[in-house]
Amino acid sequence: MRKLNLWLYDNHLTEDPNDYFGKVKPNGTITNRGIAQQIREEGSEFGEETIYNLLTLGDKMKARFLAEGYTLNTPLCYGHIGVSGVFEGSSAKYENGKHKISASFTQGSELRKNLENVTIDVLGVAPTGPVIGQVHDSLSGKNNSTITPNNVIKISGNKIKIDGDLPEVGLFLINAADGTKTKVEQLIENEPKQVIAMVPKLTAGEYELEIVTQHTSGGKLLKETRDTRFEHLLLVE
Repeated sequence: MRKLNLWLYDNHLTEDPNDYFGKVKPNGTITNRGIAQQIREEGSEFGEETIYNLLTLGDKMKARFLAEGYTLNTPLCYGHIGVSGVFEGSSAKYENGKHKISASFTQGSELRKNLENVTIDVLGVAPTGPVIGQVHDSLSGKNNSTITPNNVIKISGNKIKIDGDLPEVGLFLINAADGTKTKVEQLIENEPKQVIAMVPKLTAGEYELEIVTQHTSGGKLLKETRDTRFEHLLLVE
C-alpha cells in the first residue's frame, strides 16, 4: 500500500475562510540514476550502470518515436504528439511561433493501479512558510514548464519575498541532473505574493526552483531561513 501526505492551504479563489486546497507533500525527485539504484538493491542481476544506461536509452527511444508520430503505450503512461495554433485555409503551412508541437501524457495501467492503492494522510494546515503557486515565462508565455535564460519569469505565491542577511538566502535554480545550484542575481520585483526575476544563463536541461528567505508577514526577519521548492520541474531548451 502506497501512502501520500497532504498539506492544506488557504484557498484564495473563494471568499469562504474555511475553504482549503490540498497539496501533496513532496518526497523529493527521482531520476533514472535513483531508479537504477533501487532496481539493483531489489535484487537485479544487472549492474547499476547497465540498468541506468538501459533506462536512459529507453527514454531516448520513446522520445524519438513520439517525435516521429507514434503513440506511446507503456505501463507508466500513454503519450502522443499534438499541434496547437490555427491553420488559415486548406493550403496553410506550419509556422514556427504561430504553431506549436507538444506532447500530451495520461496515466498508464501500472500508474493507475498504484494510485488505486494509495492511502491519503491529511497532515492539517501547512506550516506558515513560503508557497510557490505558479512560474510564468515572459518570452514563451508558458506557465510551470519552460523558462528562458536572459528573460524574465514571474513567480506567484505567498510569503515568497526574498529577504534576509544570511548567506543562504536567495532565489535559486538547481540542475535536476547534477544538482548544480545557480543563484538568480537580478530581482526586478520582490514582494510577498510576487517575485519577478531575470533568469541567468543556464545550460539546457531540467531545473528545480527554490526560494530561501527569512521573510515574515510581520516584517521582522526570522532567525533561521525557510525554504520551498516549486513542485514542477522547469525546462531550459
